Amino acid sequence: MNLETLDFSRILPALLAATPSVLVIIIGAIVLNILIGRGLLVLARRTSFTEQEVGPIRRTLKWVVVIAAAVLVFGSFGLNVGGMWGVLSTILAMVAIGFVAVWSVLSNTLCTLIIMVFRPFAVGDLVEFAGEPVKGRVIDLNFIYTTLDAGDGTVMQVPNNLFFQKVLRRRYASVGVSPAAHMRTKRPDDVTPEGVPQAAVAASAAKPVVTTS
Repeated sequence: MNLETLDFSRILPALLAATPSVLVIIIGAIVLNILIGRGLLVLARRTSFTEQEVGPIRRTLKWVVVIAAAVLVFGSFGLNVGGMWGVLSTILAMVAIGFVAVWSVLSNTLCTLIIMVFRPFAVGDLVEFAGEPVKGRVIDLNFIYTTLDAGDGTVMQVPNNLFFQKVLRRRYASVGVSPAAHMRTKRPDDVTPEGVPQAAVAASAAKPVVTTS
């Protein structure tokens, strides 16, 4: 494109007319990103999630807002955004397909939340799938797996969604830690040689001892 052929006297008024709309879009995108970030941080503090765990969601929403704002800015300058919206729709469709492709991971994450709410077992309990060679003491869980100490020097990592597909046999530990409390401590390796979490031992030691004479 030859710059000498451009008529800036015609372009400049259009640019000046679009400037207020562009500023509103940019400021709105910044404010929306701040609100989303603070909202996710508040959610993390009020639940068992950590800031690191909500980080990917925060970054994804940030880029969605940025891309949408860029498309609106181009539209304010009179550019044809029909093709851009088509590209954006394609990107969102690919993201949706990606979510479907990792449905197993999402399923395990959802089951982890259900485990933390309804507590079908506690960290320290001995659990077993009835009729199957899956047995051990719960020593750790995360948003994908629950780790069982098999008692023979090995551990089993059981996908969390299996706990809602199998018959679970549970033997209560003398001192157990709820899954939500264990997730908040973020100390998955802090267990005794017997497989009982140190947090459970500390909680037991902190209980007052009642003696009778």
